Amino acid sequence: MRKKKVLVHGTLDSLNKFFSDAVSNDYEVVALLSEEKFSSKLEVLMPQNLPRFNYRLIDGIIFTDNDKSSAEFFLKQGIEPRKIILWDAGQGWKFFGGRDKDSSQVIFFCGLEFHIRNEDDMKFFNKTHWRLQQQRQIKNLNPQVYPAVLAQQFQQRTGKPLDFNNPKTFTEKLKWMIVFDATPLKSRLADKYLVRYWVAEKIGAEYLIPLLGVWDDFDDINFDDLPNQFVLKCNHGSGMNIIVRDKKIFDKQRARERINAWLAFDYGANCLEPHYTRINHKIIAEKFMANGDLPDLIDYKFLCISGKIIYCQYLTERSSELKLNYFDENWNVTNVERSDHPRSEHPENIPKPKNFELMKELAATLAEGFAFVRVDFYEIEGKVYFGEMTFTPGAGNFYYKSEGTDEYLGGLLKLPEPTPPPKL
Repeated sequence: MRKKKVLVHGTLDSLNKFFSDAVSNDYEVVALLSEEKFSSKLEVLMPQNLPRFNYRLIDGIIFTDNDKSSAEFFLKQGIEPRKIILWDAGQGWKFFGGRDKDSSQVIFFCGLEFHIRNEDDMKFFNKTHWRLQQQRQIKNLNPQVYPAVLAQQFQQRTGKPLDFNNPKTFTEKLKWMIVFDATPLKSRLADKYLVRYWVAEKIGAEYLIPLLGVWDDFDDINFDDLPNQFVLKCNHGSGMNIIVRDKKIFDKQRARERINAWLAFDYGANCLEPHYTRINHKIIAEKFMANGDLPDLIDYKFLCISGKIIYCQYLTERSSELKLNYFDENWNVTNVERSDHPRSEHPENIPKPKNFELMKELAATLAEGFAFVRVDFYEIEGKVYFGEMTFTPGAGNFYYKSEGTDEYLGGLLKLPEPTPPPKL
């Protein structure tokens, strides 16, 4: 995703603080606006001299001293409210709001626009607000402290300490690999768009869900070119999907707000997973797929260590209370259970997929050469389709309720040679 072109407004002190903040690297600064004179490689302009400025050439004005009176000046000059971005050295990004034409609440935050019509909209805004504030904190960290931060997360989520110098269990080693095995290849294969090329090369394009389009900006999408049913998703993380079952009643404005918020978010900052940070954010559309009348697709997730399949996860009841069941390579039920997702009451009644042997073969091919990876497939109307490749499931922030599982998997997982962690 391209960097947004911005003007930056403030005093000498606030401008210096902004440029020392890592989030300043996310923008292309085309000019500085200040009443003060100081040396800069950029031209320093007086704010009063800009009423005739062509605001269509920029994506926003960042106010580094939260000067609301100056922001109001630019609003009166006709600049769009979403282009007003408030930043504070102590508190980070700030937001302001008002009322839309229908009297509903509208919030402008960090160059994003949110129309609050119900509780779900408010929850989404609050989550986005928290994520972008969290992102700022993570981006300002020195990579040398990543292990300490991840160890603290691990302690909070699992109640157990984590020694990065001597990881033993599977979840401990996942945390180690988050920091010391965040390779460029993992970034490429965690990218839901670029991984398609890898899959086509390794096992064949016939296992890919048909691609309908790819864009850098939501406003570039021509929805007239898309079928009545399709799926929109962002390529740089998890849980960023919009399923369109009927284009005639598709809420485009709501989709635009959500996708723009996802595009603005570095998924790697969510749980400090730096291999996601390298991904160039895009929007993709895929063919809508369904298994008859079932509300959700059934996917099969193969946990592979050193290219060998250890378990197959079977997920059900996504729309209600997610159930997670583990089968061995022969589709025998195991007693493995994670802390965050319970097992089904009768996993022994879950039928083996028709293409189980084929999926195992394909998963092993894609997993070759990796210390650990989870390879996901769907079985739709008797045909196998690739889902995704995941290198750090759950960011390692879970534990196994089944005794001995974490230790068993940890014993199988041999850590690769460490690589320096990239900065988020």
